[in-house]
Amino acid sequence: MQEPPAAKLTSRESDVLRLLALGLSNRLIARRLDISEKTAKNHLSSIYLKIGATDRTQAALYARKLGLIGPRRNATSTPASVPASAPASIPTSVPESPRVPEGDASPTGPTLTTREQGVLRLLALGLSNRLIARRLGISEKTVKNHLSSIYLKIGATHRTQAAIYAQCVGIAS
Repeated sequence: MQEPPAAKLTSRESDVLRLLALGLSNRLIARRLDISEKTAKNHLSSIYLKIGATDRTQAALYARKLGLIGPRRNATSTPASVPASAPASIPTSVPESPRVPEGDASPTGPTLTTREQGVLRLLALGLSNRLIARRLGISEKTVKNHLSSIYLKIGATHRTQAAIYAQCVGIAS
């Protein structure tokens, strides 16, 4: 993924990108910003083009790298990247890290198998299930099973959350 300067994004595109990185769907992004779902999709298309992303996961990782979202932000303070004109409904902090089920808790987080770490690393690079399967020499169904297990262990509900988790714990490098 290319990394052109973030200055190319309009303030509205930054808002859309921030909400996308928080894991919101196009519908919820549109509701939060009081725009139509079609407009949200158009903003996302423009964002992908400007930052060189091909999917939501890459865009979310890019937003994190820019500091549009980040771990342990204070919910009462507004980060510098939030424009003063931003609607009050735009979250300025990231929800807490996904919760680890009590039985799997360890000082470094949940225990992922070597294969699960490999799947998570490739997911964080933006690869589809099909490409992950090809790269690892396993079936697509096996990739889906590994992802289900990963999501359960790290408390994620979708790919973007898992990719952000992988970056936070250093698996995505």
